Amino acid sequence: GAFACVAFGLWGGCAIGFITEYYTSFSYRPVVEVSESCRTGAATNIIFGLALGYKSVVLPVFILAGIIFGSHRLAGMYGISLAALGMLATLATCLTIDVYGPVCDNAGGIAEMCELHPSVREKTDALDAAGNTTAAIGKGFAIGSACLVGLALFGAFVTRLSAEGGITTVDLLDPITFAGLLVGAMLPYWFSAMTMKSVGMAANAMVLEIKRQFDANPNLLIPNHPDRPDYDTCIKISTDASLQEMIAPGALVMLSPVLCGVCFGTRCVTGLLAGGIASGIQMAISSSNTGGAWDNAKKYIGKGGLNDLIARVEPDVVNELGDVKQKKSQIYKAAVTGDTVGDPLKDTSGPALNILMKLMAIISVVFAELFMAVNQGGGLIGPYVAAAPKVATAAELLLMNTVAMPAAAPAVVGSAVAGPTTIFAVFVGGALLGMGALAAGQRAAKPSASTIKSVSLTEPLLVARAAGIESTPFQGAARPAAC
Repeated sequence: GAFACVAFGLWGGCAIGFITEYYTSFSYRPVVEVSESCRTGAATNIIFGLALGYKSVVLPVFILAGIIFGSHRLAGMYGISLAALGMLATLATCLTIDVYGPVCDNAGGIAEMCELHPSVREKTDALDAAGNTTAAIGKGFAIGSACLVGLALFGAFVTRLSAEGGITTVDLLDPITFAGLLVGAMLPYWFSAMTMKSVGMAANAMVLEIKRQFDANPNLLIPNHPDRPDYDTCIKISTDASLQEMIAPGALVMLSPVLCGVCFGTRCVTGLLAGGIASGIQMAISSSNTGGAWDNAKKYIGKGGLNDLIARVEPDVVNELGDVKQKKSQIYKAAVTGDTVGDPLKDTSGPALNILMKLMAIISVVFAELFMAVNQGGGLIGPYVAAAPKVATAAELLLMNTVAMPAAAPAVVGSAVAGPTTIFAVFVGGALLGMGALAAGQRAAKPSASTIKSVSLTEPLLVARAAGIESTPFQGAARPAAC
């Protein structure tokens, strides 16, 4: 049984890798369809890419469900842990193919900066396209193993609670458990929104810094000029953003189970973990594959995969010798837009969701004793919300009738529970408190209204946003007075 569980994880991971390759390599039809959709602009490219990412979730989720069911039937939660171990058995290979992509990408950038022959850039682009696929395969292994590891840690959390005298099973019909499930399913979206916005803000700051350098020294635009750009400032912008902007997402992941357990009890934490794993696994696969598909769709057009279509639709990009300048076409520009949107998905939000699934579970295991110390696992709201009632089964009702229980006996046995209004009010109050604190912190970090007005009158919206002034209306140049 143990060997079969390990084999389930090993071969299931390989299957997920092959499925990821199918959806992210331009050797197969899905990515070619995405590249062909660029003919009608960036919007249809975005639509096709998102659809590809959502569709790529189907088979991996079925595979993971089969692994979980089969492993649990053979060896319980221990079998699921063995399946995760089997999926991680290819760790050395996964690390190798993960490193391959960035190396090829940087090689292409160096070739372009050094102004090497275009044929060199064509070779590095082909290697980079393969690197995008290998990176997506490695992320598929990592996401699948994160799901299994998170589920195993979830089982360890429930086991530790039962050892401390707490719950022994998870009941999704319990209102507070289901409420936690909904909140947990929301967390990957909140986390992804924070990470993607951080990437956008850092990109804005980088673009403005580059523009400032070009304006300050126009010689930088002259090829082979001895003046060099200020690379250190650009690197500092990227490094500072990567450290500072991750504080809030990291706090969200670490504090969510702690606050949930202390305030609402262990039953709510079990729902939170279940929702986070179920939602995070699907969003991580979708984000990773969507970004990889958009990147390779651009590579496919750049290597000449749609030259016939470009020559027919945009004849102005064909030179006298009949060569198609793909990178000057509107089709290629639409593909670049998709690639720009996909980069934070496949390089930031998607891989980071693995951490969300595992870290929430391990923090819950570590703080299980603290949760149990607060009203025996009931949380701060424990005194106000009684335990969930026990719903009588058909066999129990039949037994009740046998012992001459009145026909009008209720089907619910046990103490009454506080009404749904109480639970709803507690959750809404906590949500409003959290959102209010977040909004107050963001507002405290922003300049005053007078500063916003003065900046928006003199700078375009992009400059205002990069300076930390968001949601300010764009003030166009003042119109000349009428004569």
